[in-house]
Amino acid sequence: MKKTAFIFVILCALLALQVKAQEQEVPSLKAHFQGKFEIGAAVNPFQLRGETGEFIARHYSALTAENCMKPEALWRPDGTFHFEQADALVRFARENGMKLRGHTLVWHSQTPRAFFQDEAGNPLEKDALYARMEEYMKAVMDHFGDDVWCWDVVNEALADWGDGVYRTQSPWFRACGEDFIAQAFRTARKVAPNARLYYNDYGLINPPKRERAVKMLKWLKEQNVPIDGVGIQAHWNMHTFNPEELQRTIDAFAELGLDVQFTEMDLSVYPPRFDRSKPAEKLEYTQEISDLQAEKYAQIFEVLNRNADKISCVTFWGISDRFTWLNGFPQRGRTDHPFLFDRDGNPKPAFYRVLGEK
Repeated sequence: MKKTAFIFVILCALLALQVKAQEQEVPSLKAHFQGKFEIGAAVNPFQLRGETGEFIARHYSALTAENCMKPEALWRPDGTFHFEQADALVRFARENGMKLRGHTLVWHSQTPRAFFQDEAGNPLEKDALYARMEEYMKAVMDHFGDDVWCWDVVNEALADWGDGVYRTQSPWFRACGEDFIAQAFRTARKVAPNARLYYNDYGLINPPKRERAVKMLKWLKEQNVPIDGVGIQAHWNMHTFNPEELQRTIDAFAELGLDVQFTEMDLSVYPPRFDRSKPAEKLEYTQEISDLQAEKYAQIFEVLNRNADKISCVTFWGISDRFTWLNGFPQRGRTDHPFLFDRDGNPKPAFYRVLGEK
């Protein structure tokens, strides 16, 4: 080897060691919260390889499948199931000693239309749809077995506005009425007696929707429906987040004897209102925005730490600003910055505020 080439190899090796050393200087997010609650992330199988996989294993103690465990990913109209992508998550979680959340079994969205129809394309009647529900749950929950720690059994069944409690346009509700919720939990318990079962929804720190959730959950408890907890999706906005409402929500669900999980956390930097007729607003991620986001994340985790005895898991709906559904939603073409890590996986000021540093 020529001297110049040898020197180049040595310099590259030293640089690699320096990068590794810098990575080790960043505290592990999951290690900081060990003994309080699990720290999770929603992931896709392609993120589990290489440096991104190492990053996930270093900072998170639980995984949720962002999409590959939803009905449209698993179920086919011919009755077959496609588990390959979800199985990759199972292997990764098992190899890295991580817990795995099952998301989601019964949902009006991301479920094939054919799931609700017979072979002729006619809507299934209530009993036939319940039979399909049980067949689906048995296939899916038996396949994953004890590798899945807990399941979001029913997802987003509550109305967002109006006087009613439920999302009445859901194909589940149209066929079965509100009883489908209790049926789903009873079927899940029958199929997987050891699984922890959760209801999951967004907007639950908003008083009107929280009241709907409490009404529904009280009804389920009165009917002796087997439900273990509530998943609060936590798609929040840093301009409107209210820590007092967060505390009221935790209290409301804990008072029902239910475990609380935060299942889909992100904190958008954009104001909640926008004009769809105008071009996408693209905010520069300034120091001022970063500082405000850090302060809001500090407020969130101050409440979560104070209530750690009521909370078993806090899951971010992504691992870094590079991987977020908010890039392009709700306005196509705009970039958001909702997490503790930037697009390159570097910790932001919010990361250190969450860890209790100024």
